Amino acid sequence: MIRYSFQGLPFLLKYADMIDSPESAVREEHVRVSKKISFRTKIFPGPEHSPAIYLQHGMSNRGIDDPRILTLAKHLRNSGATVYLPELPEVKGLEISEDTVPNIRTLFHEIVKREGQAISFLSASFSAGMGMVALSGKEEQKNLKSALLVGTYSDFAETLPFSLSNYHLDPYAVHVLLYNYISKLEPKLSKLEEFYFEAALDNGLKRMGEEEKAPKLLKKLNQKEREFVHSLQTDPGFRMALVEPILSVLPHNFILRNSPKNYLSDWKAPIALLHGSDDPVISPDESEQLFGSLRNGKEEHKVILKSNLITHGDHLPFYTQLGEIPKLAGLWGFFLKKSGL
Repeated sequence: MIRYSFQGLPFLLKYADMIDSPESAVREEHVRVSKKISFRTKIFPGPEHSPAIYLQHGMSNRGIDDPRILTLAKHLRNSGATVYLPELPEVKGLEISEDTVPNIRTLFHEIVKREGQAISFLSASFSAGMGMVALSGKEEQKNLKSALLVGTYSDFAETLPFSLSNYHLDPYAVHVLLYNYISKLEPKLSKLEEFYFEAALDNGLKRMGEEEKAPKLLKKLNQKEREFVHSLQTDPGFRMALVEPILSVLPHNFILRNSPKNYLSDWKAPIALLHGSDDPVISPDESEQLFGSLRNGKEEHKVILKSNLITHGDHLPFYTQLGEIPKLAGLWGFFLKKSGL
């Protein structure tokens, strides 16, 4: 992987603001995938005949307006790619939905059709895992140049207890989970759905002080609802006792249909897996499990890196872990090279 470092180092230097990465032209349109369905999309056009990258945002209420993913799209475009950044309404709305996999697959085919060539895919967290499921079929593999998945999961049934166990380190994922499933777990505690939605937004949007909404909603909850919130915050045993109830209310076969580990047999495309060593939301062991199970031809078609520079939703300043930079540059260089850049 280190042999790709020279390819990836300029990309990392753009991130560190050590070399110029100018603002680029961006156009926004609704990419239509059927007569009734279209997706708001930002397109960063590269040079003529440039490689194309489908960049899928994660579970952020900012969607494709999130400054972090816009910065990534800009750097990819300034590395020579045309970048498509579609917005999935259910993901922006923090919904864990069975629509996400088919939506990614349909958008992938539309972008391939528009570009007239195979394209690459890049995403993070739950969107990355669902993207891997979406693009695992033989037809998708024919048109996938390469993939980079950051902090992804392998088995949703393993991700759930891990996220709950690390609530004290990163509550965002648990708040999202409870927003999605609390009405089925505790239908009589009717105000908790709105509470956990706003709590997730407080976390994700970094709302502080008067802008925070969950503390204000907390005052409006009844006693049993407040007791649930307090137990979740203070009692690890209470949190872990939620695992089986949540698994029991998932849609039929949800884990089977949305866990990447079940869709590896036809995977052929080059793939890079990047995971934060201390990721509190999805264990780096899940990326290692995927890596170990992939049988996509030559070993040089897959790379993995656990890095101290990566958190779940962001990266640390590069100067804090200088020894990590060559390896991180190598992984990005691998993805850029396999993408045709």
